Amino acid sequence: MDEERIREEFNKRSKNVTRDDLKKVVESSDELLAKVKSSSLLSRQLEKIKFLVMMIKDYWNGEYREVPWGIIASIVVALIYILIPIDLIPDFIPGAGYIDDLGLLGFVWKLISSDVEKYCQWREGRRYK
Repeated sequence: MDEERIREEFNKRSKNVTRDDLKKVVESSDELLAKVKSSSLLSRQLEKIKFLVMMIKDYWNGEYREVPWGIIASIVVALIYILIPIDLIPDFIPGAGYIDDLGLLGFVWKLISSDVEKYCQWREGRRYK
C-alpha cells in the first residue's frame, strides 16, 4: 500500500464521519479488539488500538473533550476501517488482508500524534488526583 492511496482513502472516509459512526465504534469496541487480537499482523498494534478506543470512549462519555472533532473523526475512520472486512484489500485475503488496515492506522497515528500526547498527559493527571 502506498501512502498516496492510503491518504486518498482516508480523505474520502473522514469527510463523512458522524456521531453515529462514533457510537458504532464505542459499541463495537469489544468486537474490534477481538479481531485485532486474532490477527498476527494487527495484534502487533494492539496497544495503540486499545489506546485509541479509550480515547474515543472518554470523548463519547464526555470525560475528555480537549480534542477537535477532526481528530476524533480520524480515529473513528481508522477503527471502523479495521473493523470492516471489505476495504482496499479485503481482510479475508491471507497474508495481505490487513496491510491496508495497518497503513491507515499508521497514517492516522502520525496525523494525531500531538493530540495523543495531550490525551496521555490528561490521563496521567487523572491518575494522580
